[in-house]
Amino acid sequence: MKKVVLSFICFLTACSSIFGYDKEFKNPIFNQPLRPLSKTSTWTYLTPTSYVSMTPLDKNKIDTQGKCDLVENKQDRITLKCIGEWYDGAKSNSYFTYVITDLLSPTCLIIEQYYYSTLKEFPKRASYGTYCITPLNDTNSESD
Repeated sequence: MKKVVLSFICFLTACSSIFGYDKEFKNPIFNQPLRPLSKTSTWTYLTPTSYVSMTPLDKNKIDTQGKCDLVENKQDRITLKCIGEWYDGAKSNSYFTYVITDLLSPTCLIIEQYYYSTLKEFPKRASYGTYCITPLNDTNSESD
């Protein structure tokens, strides 16, 4: 009987580690506010458990916000599964994938956002937005 109980506890422990979500981004660059580079994007703030998008005309007024699970967490891309609430109270389930693409300038690293309703839609039917963030300075210059 003890072996059965011990085996069951080991099984539950293994399952909980498999299905657990990350609590922080592997790449801290995703912690920065995302500045819009296109008219279809707005100021956006991400955490591994939340998403906040501001209105196009006022970066201090919330348009959409949601509670999220971080379902993909890589150095160059993240995916959040969110239950979002719009300013008018409407709710929706969505996926947001953010991908680091290019260095536009020394102060602007381009992040592409894909927004879609189901995993099967990505990337064919995903909406698209472009953002800019400041690259992290994690390397020393030659003069250091």
